[in-house]
Amino acid sequence: MRNRKDKIFALIAAGCLCLSGLTGCGEIKMSPDNISSKPDDGLMGSVKEETDTSDESEADAAGEEDKVSNDMIGRYVSQGYENPSFGFAIALPDTYTLEKRTNLELNADTIEASNADSTYDWIRSLIALGSATVFEAEDEDTYIELNIQNAAALDGATVWDEEKTIAENSVTTEEDIKEAVGEDAQITEFQNNVEEITFLGEKHYAAQYTFKNYDVPFYGVTVYLVNKQDPCYLLAVNILGSDLDAVDQADQFFSVYTE
Repeated sequence: MRNRKDKIFALIAAGCLCLSGLTGCGEIKMSPDNISSKPDDGLMGSVKEETDTSDESEADAAGEEDKVSNDMIGRYVSQGYENPSFGFAIALPDTYTLEKRTNLELNADTIEASNADSTYDWIRSLIALGSATVFEAEDEDTYIELNIQNAAALDGATVWDEEKTIAENSVTTEEDIKEAVGEDAQITEFQNNVEEITFLGEKHYAAQYTFKNYDVPFYGVTVYLVNKQDPCYLLAVNILGSDLDAVDQADQFFSVYTE
């Protein structure tokens, strides 16, 4: 069962990487009573692929790379993560394992490899094309993933849309889950919704979903943080778990960043 859960964590998280959105932060409180069923059509936003290879496009991409600072990407710290630009920090218990930002240095220290100059350059190049994962961690039951998304590269826009609209367009659907997990999936009891929640002391909208696969329950939520200095960039906070209480309480690991 552990291997199956690991596979689903990875696949569903990968499916969340390119969700579009504008939100702030929120306390994650999910229960079967406040998760309402929604139709699949019109909920999931589409991501435009980067196909322009002209000199002008390359110049624009180079300009985007220069705009994304190390503070916006954030840095790994002991059992956690700090992001001065988006204004929050994560402190995880020892039950969580931090995942490196890159597999290029398989035997390297997780924090050192993730904070290396070459890794920041690599992430900037991905953000210039649309999106990049900047932090991952997991324990036996819960997976936490942070992903920066670039409106200019994804949608040709200078800022992200209204939080509620983007959350509704981005909420994971049953078809998304089936596509991510594959033909072996046995998805039942799927539900999703968009709800106003509280996270880091502020009210915002979050896209939430729950389902069972082979009768194993999974609960997911995505909260979006738009960069206040440059709203062309947002950071999606994706949390997925097989324990409702663990997903409910994941917000306790997040705090307002202080130097």
